[in-house]
Amino acid sequence: MRLLSRLLSPLLLLTLLCTCGPAPKPDAPLPRLGSADAPTRYDDFAELEPLFYQSTDTAYVINFWATWCKPCREEIPLLEKLAGEHQGDPLRIVLVSLDTEESAIRRIPAFLAQHAPSLNAVILTDEDPAWGKTIDRVWTGSLPTTILYRGQRRYVYRRNFPTYVDLKGAVAPLFLK
Repeated sequence: MRLLSRLLSPLLLLTLLCTCGPAPKPDAPLPRLGSADAPTRYDDFAELEPLFYQSTDTAYVINFWATWCKPCREEIPLLEKLAGEHQGDPLRIVLVSLDTEESAIRRIPAFLAQHAPSLNAVILTDEDPAWGKTIDRVWTGSLPTTILYRGQRRYVYRRNFPTYVDLKGAVAPLFLK
């Protein structure tokens, strides 16, 4: 019984912190994903939306962040470390900046070049709040938020990952057979 309570507690926590997203949409080509030093900019979420519905064997970690968000900036090096440890694995980490101010957008390449040089990066300037509900029915736009998925497994974390152990624990279910 004690073992069961130890197992249920993390599962309950996982359930509270994550929700299954909507049913995947038919595959569309993966949108162009920029690099740390040259993020791709999208002004309309519809252009980026196929990123959230790929059905290949690749695991996706899509992190929404902004330059003004301290917890966001603190977890980006953890995502870079995760990418380094999973080189050769079917894992794609994409940073999606929600910055809309031009001065902040200009600072993104320098920040990412220093803290996450190997990660894909995009800038989404679509300020219509309706798009958020298409990828997470209860997301209020809080940052950081991370969408993790692979095939039919889909999780949404509406909080930061304070430690690398937390991040690795969240990604681990994507690699279960």
